[in-house]
Amino acid sequence: MGVKRVKMLFFALLMGFLKSYTVWAQEQNPFSSSFADVELRIDTTVFSYYKNKIKVGGEYYLPFEFSDIRAVVEIRLYRKANSPSGLQLLSSGDYTILDSLELINGRYYRGRVKFSDLTKTEFAGIKLSTSEGTTLFLPVYPYSQTYATLYPGEGDLFIGEEKSFEVISNQIDNLVVDERWKKGEGLEYRFVRKGPRLYVVVLPTQSGKLLFTLEFNLIRPNFTNGKPSFILPKQGVELNARGSRLSFLRFDVREVIWERNQKEGVEVQLENHRLLQLNKTYRIENSDSPGGPLIGELFTVRRLTSDKVLCILRPYNYHNQSEGYLYLKDGDDSKFITNITIVPEPKINRISVLRKGGAWVESNVLFPGETVEVRLEGESLNRTRFYFEDLKDVSTDTILRNENVVHYKLEVPISIKKKSISIFNQRTNTGKTFDIREHLRPRELDFVVIEYGGTPIRANEVAQPILKRGTIGNINLRFDGYLIDDATELYGKQYLEVEVRVIDNRNILVEKQVIDNIEVCPGDGSPRYFMYSNSNGCMNEVVSINDVISNKTHTLDNWSKIELIIKHRKDFYGGKGYTERVEIIKEKLVTFDVDLSIPGGLLIKKVGVDGFPGLSGISLSMLAQFSFYQKGEIQRLRPYKIGAGFLAKNAFNFNPDAERDLGIVILGSVYPTRKERRFSFPLYAGFGYFLNEDKFFYLIGPGIRINL
Repeated sequence: MGVKRVKMLFFALLMGFLKSYTVWAQEQNPFSSSFADVELRIDTTVFSYYKNKIKVGGEYYLPFEFSDIRAVVEIRLYRKANSPSGLQLLSSGDYTILDSLELINGRYYRGRVKFSDLTKTEFAGIKLSTSEGTTLFLPVYPYSQTYATLYPGEGDLFIGEEKSFEVISNQIDNLVVDERWKKGEGLEYRFVRKGPRLYVVVLPTQSGKLLFTLEFNLIRPNFTNGKPSFILPKQGVELNARGSRLSFLRFDVREVIWERNQKEGVEVQLENHRLLQLNKTYRIENSDSPGGPLIGELFTVRRLTSDKVLCILRPYNYHNQSEGYLYLKDGDDSKFITNITIVPEPKINRISVLRKGGAWVESNVLFPGETVEVRLEGESLNRTRFYFEDLKDVSTDTILRNENVVHYKLEVPISIKKKSISIFNQRTNTGKTFDIREHLRPRELDFVVIEYGGTPIRANEVAQPILKRGTIGNINLRFDGYLIDDATELYGKQYLEVEVRVIDNRNILVEKQVIDNIEVCPGDGSPRYFMYSNSNGCMNEVVSINDVISNKTHTLDNWSKIELIIKHRKDFYGGKGYTERVEIIKEKLVTFDVDLSIPGGLLIKKVGVDGFPGLSGISLSMLAQFSFYQKGEIQRLRPYKIGAGFLAKNAFNFNPDAERDLGIVILGSVYPTRKERRFSFPLYAGFGYFLNEDKFFYLIGPGIRINL
C-alpha cells in the first residue's frame, strides 16, 4: 500500500512539473531568453519588460504611457551571456529611427525611435535584426490617460436650433468618433471634427431640462487598476431648452444634397401650419433682418393627410444646421423659422494609397493579393457608404471619416480578374475607379538557367568564371517561370536585358550584342497565370546566343570567352533590379610550341666515358615542347615543359679545339617565372644521342630561351 502511494505522489509531482514547464515555455519569447531586461524610456519615465509586462491575447507586451501620439522613445536592451550580437533597428512605417542601436559600456544597447501616430498603428512593435540574419519583434502596448469633458456654459437652447459645444480632451485623436446623428432624451446630437478640435452638436426636440450623456470609446486604452480599459466614464450634462420665438416648422429630412444639375429642385415635406399659404414661393434666408444671404426658395404645393405640406426646395447656397436658424420669408418679412442642412453632392476629388511600411501616395493603382489603406478626399464624404466592386472591405470602426476625408482598409483578392474596379456610393456609380495592375517587381535571377554544354547553372549561383574544356557548343538561356510567383509572393512579368560580349585570349573585345526585348512571365503555378499569355508579349522560350552573335561559340580560340551580363530593365522598375555577370571561358590543359634556346655552361655526361668533362660553351637548341596549364586557373602555365629536338653543342664556341657535335635530345625545362616572355632563363635537364660520336649522354644546365 505504501509503494502505491509513493507512485501516485511521484506521478502527481511529474504532471505538475510538466504543466508548469509548458506554461513557462509558452510565455517565453526571444526577448525574455536573449536579454536580461528591455526598457522603454519616455522623458524621465522608465517602463521595464520584466517589471511592467502585461499579457493580452495570450502574448506578453511591454506597456508604456504616452502623452504625445508621436512620442519619442529611448530603447535599452540589457545584455546577458547568450545575447545576440550585431543588433540593428529595422525601419517600419510605424516609427522613424532617430538613433541607431549602439553598445554602451558593453552593458546594453541604446537607440531612439519616434512613432508616426500611436492612435493609427494597429499592431505597434519594434523590429530588430541580428548579425545572424534573425528578425526580432518587441510587441509594445501604448496606452494613455485620456479624458474628455464638456462645459456647456450659460445660455438656453431653442427647439429646432443646433448648438455646438467643444469637447475638451488631452487626446482628441485617441477618441473613437462617430459623426452620425444619434437620438437622446428630448434631443438629437452628433460629433463633428473641425481641424484639431472636436465639437458635439445638440439639437433639442422638446423644451425643458434635458440630460445629455457624454461617452466615448478609446483607440488606445486607459489603465485602470492595472487593467486596460477602452471606455471612458460617462458624464451627464444638464441643458435647458426653450420653445422657438417664431413658429418652427420641421422638415421631414435633416439634410438635402444640392445637385447643381438638378433644375427642378428637391421634393420635401414641411410641418403644416395654418398660416402657411399654398402655391406660394417663400424665400429662405439665414438672417432675420432684410437682405440676408439667400439660401434657397421653397414652393408650397399641397397639404398631405399626414399633416404635412408637400414642397419643392430649390437650394442656391450651402447651409449647416449648426450655423443657426433659417427664416421663411414673404418678401423681407419673416413668417416662420426652420432648419435644414444643405450640402454639396458627395464627390471624390483625390484617391491616395498607403502600403505597409510606406508613405501615402496619390494613386488609384492596386495590385492583386495586397491589403492597403485607401484615403478618399472630397466633399460630403461623411454622408456616403462607399462600395468597392469585387474588393473586400476590412475596415475597422476606428477608421477616419469626416466631411472631407474618409479612410478604408481594402483587401484585393489574389484571383481578381477585372482590370478596373468601380467605386459606388450605395448603388450610384461615382465615376471613380481603381486600376488593377499586375505586380511589377524585380525578382532575383534564379529563374534564368544557362546551358553551355556542361551542367546547367542558374544565373544567381555563378560565383566565378565557368571553364569549359574543349569546344563551347551553343549557349542557351532558359527561363523557369515556375520560380517567379508563388501563393504568397507575386512579382509579375520580368523584363530583362542581356548584353553578350565576345572577348579573345588577349582580353580584347571582339564583338558586343544586346538583347533588350526579353519578357518572362510566371508559370502556370502562379495564382495570376490566367492574366499572362504569349499574346501579351511573354517570351519564355529558349534564347540562343549563337543566333545573336556573328563569332559563333564553336569557333572561339582557346582562352577566349563569352561574357553574359543579365539584368533587369530598370526603366520598368524605377531604377531597381538585379544584375548577374556570367563568364564562360574555353579552357585548354596542354599547348604545343617551338622554342629556340641558347644553352650555355651545360654539364654533359657521356654514357661509357669515365669522369665528368668541363662545362660546354654556348650551344644552340631547337625544341618542340609541350606546356601545361594549371587546372582551374585562367591561362596560367605550370613552371615546367617537356620537349624533344636538336642540340648543336658548342655551336657558338669559336675555339678551334672545342668539341662540336649534333645531338638528338629529350629535355625537361623548369622556368623561374610563370609569366610568358620572349626571353627567359630556363634550367634544362634530359638525355640525348650525339650523332658524330655515336654516344648517348645526359645533360643539365641553364640556357637562354627565345619563344617564337
